[in-house]
Amino acid sequence: MYQSIRALLVAAILITMTGCSSIYRTTGWFAYDYSESYAMPYVMKTDDTDMGCAMSEAMTPMLLSFSELTWSPDRLATTMYMQAGACAEAKANEEGLTYLRAYKAQNIAEAKDARIRQKRLFSVAAQRQYKGYKHMVSEFGEPGEECPDMDKEEEFFWMLGLVSGLQAVMSDVRGQGEVGVPKDIAMKSVRGSQCIDAKRWWGIPKAMQAAVWTMMPDNAPEGVDPWQELKEASVMAENSGIRLAQAIEVITAAGSGDDERLRDAIRRHAESVKNTPSSKEYRMLDIVATQQVMAVSDRLWTEATGSRTPIGGLGTFWDDAAPSADALNIDDLLGD
Repeated sequence: MYQSIRALLVAAILITMTGCSSIYRTTGWFAYDYSESYAMPYVMKTDDTDMGCAMSEAMTPMLLSFSELTWSPDRLATTMYMQAGACAEAKANEEGLTYLRAYKAQNIAEAKDARIRQKRLFSVAAQRQYKGYKHMVSEFGEPGEECPDMDKEEEFFWMLGLVSGLQAVMSDVRGQGEVGVPKDIAMKSVRGSQCIDAKRWWGIPKAMQAAVWTMMPDNAPEGVDPWQELKEASVMAENSGIRLAQAIEVITAAGSGDDERLRDAIRRHAESVKNTPSSKEYRMLDIVATQQVMAVSDRLWTEATGSRTPIGGLGTFWDDAAPSADALNIDDLLGD
């Protein structure tokens, strides 16, 4: 009798556990479908990057926890890890400004600590971006060899994964290699970008290739000017209202040591933002691109003046010709 009761209890527990697993599994499928089909497209249309960061940082571990019961949502994970990486990168750039201000004030202890905080955040960014790249690889295979057979929607996730891989390498370098992102991912990402049409995808594949050529000019085809290629990619970005290629140009110019080239790229981006509205479907990507350009502008302004780019001042510089008396704004006279 006792053995029969115990067997019934065990069976009841197993049935209950199986039922719960089925419910969780179904919930996971629903969560994946909802997030990829509705939540992410909605966020891509918004312009509040802080809320986008909050969503990606909060929802990524929750959504991926369902992979214990279902499959891994690699396309969704690629997008969310890339966005979460950009959030950490933005925080790292803020610590870079703190470092510059502290250094100018000769507050050595604060400057040193800010630099350490910055490097740690770049490591967080690299870790997230690398995970985004690896999820892309899980979905489509390793880039750099054969091009996968993709429809337009799949090409979008492929492109985001490639950008995430390139960013992971750059962030890891800035974080002193704490994550250990393989350096060859950069070239794999560039080769993989040639599988998709540059014009369709806002000049990003062309910008990625040209950026590498500026750093390794011997690899550029004979007669090709990498900087001209970058400018052409920026024009594609400007006309599309998704200016990630322009951000790539600005970041590449920032590492070139050519101040005039850098200023020109920033000015062209600022002018584009004024004249060409963001894409309605991918507005968030365009806003992130402008934030990346603003981060470079803020660093230049802080190095020169001790404070970041003035409100409404993207595309201007501290040593530009002063405006005429007729152009003065009353707010400038009243101060902050």
